[in-house]
Amino acid sequence: MDYRWYNGKQELSSREKRQNETEQAHQDSVLEDLAEEFRLPIHQKPTENIDLDNVEQASLDTKLTSSNIGFRLLQKMGWKGKGLGKDEQGIIEPIKSGIRDPRLGIGKQEEDDFFTAEENIQRKKLDIEVEETEENAKKREVLAEREQKIQTEVKEIRKVFYCDLCNKQYKLAVEFEAHLSSYDHNHRKRFKEMREMHGSSSRDDRQKREQQRQEREMAKFAQMADAHKQQQHREEESGSAPVSAGTAVTNQDQRKALKFGFSSKVGTSKNSSGSAVKKPKVPVASVFGNDSDEE
Repeated sequence: MDYRWYNGKQELSSREKRQNETEQAHQDSVLEDLAEEFRLPIHQKPTENIDLDNVEQASLDTKLTSSNIGFRLLQKMGWKGKGLGKDEQGIIEPIKSGIRDPRLGIGKQEEDDFFTAEENIQRKKLDIEVEETEENAKKREVLAEREQKIQTEVKEIRKVFYCDLCNKQYKLAVEFEAHLSSYDHNHRKRFKEMREMHGSSSRDDRQKREQQRQEREMAKFAQMADAHKQQQHREEESGSAPVSAGTAVTNQDQRKALKFGFSSKVGTSKNSSGSAVKKPKVPVASVFGNDSDEE
């Protein structure tokens, strides 16, 4: 058993040695190829006229020679100049690309071709430059009428979502419902109700007071008119009856003594001469009577 293990260990060590030798040989060959590569010294300055006669330049027309490093590396890896793959179905020739100006970026050539095309050379005419025909005018009228109809329909639909109290217009039903349940809307609603309630009560009281004042004024004017008529009637009666000069003077003094006061009765003047005829006392309503009595 120990002998078998020892023989297996010897076989593994010999196999590793062979692999190491092959890897070392491969690395040495790669180093030799790299050593043959052309290199310039670190302080080399480029010259104006470079001799390119002995320089191999890569192109799609010329094949790689056997002196090329890449070609030799491929041969060492087993390439024999045939197509790659299990059945050697790979292409041998490189893919050729179109020749383009190296100064242009990606997509620049397509952009230039688009702007230099014949159909894009002439600019699009402006609306004022285009000659309007009957067909274009009809189309424009139809479009304008359609837009106007759509706008009116939208306005009619949105009238449902308009809040008169807050003077706000909403476009969606969700927004309108959120507004109706908001604090701002409810606060304005309560304030309006309170103002209407107080305004109606104060307005009724004001109208009632105004009506009472007008009634008092009308009653005062009626009393004044009655008193004036009675006074004119008395003057006419006194003028028609034959009276003496003393009586006329007495009547004149009596009329001068008449005055309006805060009482409902009028005081009579004192006659110094006892022979003068006294007129009967007539009660006259005062203009400045108490409102409490009338009410």
